[in-house]
This record gives sequence, C-alpha cells and structure tokens, in this order.
Amino acid sequence: MMKRREFLKNGLGLAAAVAIAPSLLEAGIVPDGERVPLPLDRVSFNPDRYRNNDAQTIVVFLGGGMSDVVGNMKHIDEIRRKDLSYRSYPDEKQEFSSTPNGFWEEAGGSYIEKMLADGNANIFRTCYQIDRILAHGINQAHYMRGNKVGYKSGIVTTLMHVLNKNGVISEKAILPNVAIDGSDYRLLQDEGLSYTLPGFLQPASFNRDFDNPYEYLKDAGLVSVGNSAANEYLNGADFDTRLNDLAQRHNLYDGLSHVFNSRKTMSEFIEDVKNRELPVEYPGTVDGKKLETAMRILVSNPDTRIVSMLGGYSGWDDHSDALTNHRKRAYELFEAIYVAMEHAKAEGKENINIVLFGDFGRNMNLNGANGWDHGNNQVVYWFGGKRFFHQLGIVGNTELDILEKKSRLFSKPAADSYRFQAYSVASTIYALYGVENPEVLTGGEGIIDPVDFTGSSFLKV
Repeated sequence: MMKRREFLKNGLGLAAAVAIAPSLLEAGIVPDGERVPLPLDRVSFNPDRYRNNDAQTIVVFLGGGMSDVVGNMKHIDEIRRKDLSYRSYPDEKQEFSSTPNGFWEEAGGSYIEKMLADGNANIFRTCYQIDRILAHGINQAHYMRGNKVGYKSGIVTTLMHVLNKNGVISEKAILPNVAIDGSDYRLLQDEGLSYTLPGFLQPASFNRDFDNPYEYLKDAGLVSVGNSAANEYLNGADFDTRLNDLAQRHNLYDGLSHVFNSRKTMSEFIEDVKNRELPVEYPGTVDGKKLETAMRILVSNPDTRIVSMLGGYSGWDDHSDALTNHRKRAYELFEAIYVAMEHAKAEGKENINIVLFGDFGRNMNLNGANGWDHGNNQVVYWFGGKRFFHQLGIVGNTELDILEKKSRLFSKPAADSYRFQAYSVASTIYALYGVENPEVLTGGEGIIDPVDFTGSSFLKV
C-alpha cells in the first residue's frame, strides 16, 4: 500500500506536476514559433460517430525513433549483396532473420505476424518526413502535438478539448484520460487555449505497477515523515477531515482539487480493477507492466477514452549497439502488445486499439559503433480496433535510397507508393473520435487514407 509521502511525491500525476512547476515542463524543447490558439470553433464534430465507434485508444510514442528495419527488412539483402553498409549486417544465425512478411523475427516480428494473421494489425511502412529536420526536440514537439503550425496542445489534450466542447463526457466519468509512467508532457501539454481542461478531463498518471495514487494511509493508518511534530499531525484521528480542509483552502488548481475530492471513489475503483483475474498473463517486462495497467483500466472502465505512454524504457536513439538494443526492446514491446490484443479478444473488446509512432526512423547504414543514425522514414503500427478500422494489413512500399555508400542509406517510399506524414496519426485519432475535419487541428494534414492504393479506406466511417 502506498505511503502518504510517496503519494505526495509520485501519485498526483501530470495535473499536480503542471500545477507545481509549469516552467520545468518547457525544458529542452526547441522554440517553434508563436503560440497559436486551437481552432476549436472550426471543428465539425459528429456525435453519432463518437458513440458508434466508442473508441478506446492506447497511444505509444517511441521516443528517439524505432528503426524501420524492425518492421521492414526488405532492403537488407541488397545492402549485404552490394556491401553498402559500413559495418556488415549479421546473418540469420546471429538473431537477425526475416519473417515471411519482412519483419525482424527476433525483434518481435513473430508477434506482429500473429496479429497480422488475426486481422489485428495495420502496418504502414511509408510514414515519411518531408522536411529534413532530424532534431529530437523539434520532431517530438511537432509529432506529439500533432501539428507544426504552433498549436501548443498535445494530441491527447486536444482530443479532450474537442470532446469537452461537445459535451460528450460526463463530469462523473472515471479516468477518461490516463497516462502511464507520466507518459510525455508533450502529448498532454495544455497551452493551446486561454483556459485549461476541467479537472475531470485532466490526465491521471499511474506507474507501471498500478500503485494506487489515491490511497494515502498504511494498513495501520500511520505514516512516518521523520519529524515528530509532523507525525503527530498526520497521524491524528481527524486527519482525513484536516486533509479535506487543506485541499479546499490551498488547492486552487481545478485538476489537483478534483484528484483530492474524488480520491475515495477512485481508490475503490483502482483496488477493484488491479485485483481482477485476467484471461491472459502479461510478461513481467517494463512494457508488459505498462500494457497490463492500461488494459486493466480500459477493459473494466468504458469511461476511459485514451491512455498514453512511452514505449521502451530507455528510448530508441541507438547510435551504437543498435542490433542488440533494438532487438530486446522491440521484442518486449511487441510481445506485450500481442498479449494486450489477446486480452481484448478474450473480453470481446473490438473498440480497443493501440498506435505506435515516434520521432522518425533510422539510417539503414550500420555505423562504426554498430548503430543507426537518424532517417526520414518510419513504420507506423496500428493494432486492434476492428469495430472501426478496415484491416488493410501491410501498406506502403519502399525503395533503398543510397545517398552515400558506407554512410547514408535510407529507406523511402517508392514512387508509386502511398505515403503520409506523422501528423496524420493525430488526424486519424481525432477522426476516430468524431471529428469530421481533423485537418484543421493538424495544420492541413488529413487522416491516414490509402484508399487509392489499397482499394479500401482505413477508417470504416
């Protein structure tokens, strides 16, 4: 059971962090123009689509950029045959083999194949960044906000603003917006309007072990903070009354007050959900625990609309030892997603979907440190969501761009291939929840829609 001081330190989530230290949240971000307000008045919202889709989405951002080799090994044989890479790629005996559909087998490719066969995976291999802006800070800010025109509102927060403006989420809703391990503040940034989200739509943050942030007393009802005067105060019989009084008098920030005022209801809900028996067993990895926490909430709670997290516990910016690092990290991530999809299937939840995308892809040249440098093309993975997604399978065809042998090798969309930019991920999320003209929120980028290349759209409606 979480101690009170641990709650105060870790459990208040993003709402508390924003209230306490807003200036800290801007650290490390490259300035990208003047602040521009979100054009919510221009958004056309379809409440019937929102209700019919009943979407529950897990957004997984791959900070640092996953190599497209994980999801597309098409060019490896050519690179080997023509001796194009500075360091040679290993053969299949060294845990670098391709699945039938060109996924990296030992990096979770076998799990992707299973989800593909089950009609639970859409793999878009040509998410191509037109601009050669390959700084992490710039790309992450643009892609996690879903635009490059100055709307300083994260994808998740923008969605919550749209739903709030259209009155489709009740103030009594439990955990409509969840962040795992803090997610990333750029997905949750709330500076796109002159007002912030109301408290009930603020992100509630849980760590990957699903510790209960609303529970602040030990079994015996006692805590110790190393100070006798404080101990006497905190362990008083009327502590709960005192805490409520302090919350009302000193918490002027709506999101934080909402956390305090609803903690009993939230605590009871969390204790129930975290102890339920599951039809699947999640791996005990970092991503396994994150996905288990997310899925426990989504399966049990129809109020939760979106969950955000980072995928891989140490980022994907592997300029050295990429084959080893990417292999382990990707395997653990796709294994966890496979179990999550099996969980959703066992519960009959065809409205749960998981999307993976990141900063950019990686150079296909193995450098002197056996690493991958930055590249413009990435693979976007979208799992589940059979209720509202056509299952297109693998979309997009690439060719090898040899800018410089032994140095700069990239995959890029073939001339006759469908392609899109990462802003279309945000656009598709907005459309999924009822926005009929999501391009107004992304600066002009529309939804992922390869209908001219596949004969079928991605979104059913």
